Amino acid sequence: MSKVDITTIQDYYGVVFPQEYLDFQQTNSGSSFNLMESGEVTDWQIRFSELDDQFITNNIQVVNDVNPDPKRIIPIAWSVSSGNNYLLDYRKHSACPVVLLMEHEEAMVREDAESETDTPEEAQQLMEENVRVIADSFASFLAKLRAYQAL
Repeated sequence: MSKVDITTIQDYYGVVFPQEYLDFQQTNSGSSFNLMESGEVTDWQIRFSELDDQFITNNIQVVNDVNPDPKRIIPIAWSVSSGNNYLLDYRKHSACPVVLLMEHEEAMVREDAESETDTPEEAQQLMEENVRVIADSFASFLAKLRAYQAL
């Protein structure tokens, strides 16, 4: 994780990452986590994308086809076990993005959304159903994570 890579990524998306996210990335590179909700593990073996020269390319290749807004919703982590993605949503709060969950098996591809609807607005609405808020900030998301332990 270099300052040049972080600057390149932030410039590409037109955002500034939350400091908590950058600090977390600095100290937890390569670690896996379980997501805890209501005292239960709801997703496991979550890994964070490296903030490197492949970050943008990986997001374009892996997530953009199911992402409702690829320039304002940025994938930051995925679950090895489920394929689910975790994303920072900058659409409403550029200084404090919410964290979204995109369930892998439920996500509709943009091409399918467009072919199943009559208008671009209807297709966009279907794409919006690919994500849901899981935390109102990155710090709140961190509070739900525990070091990965096999189930």
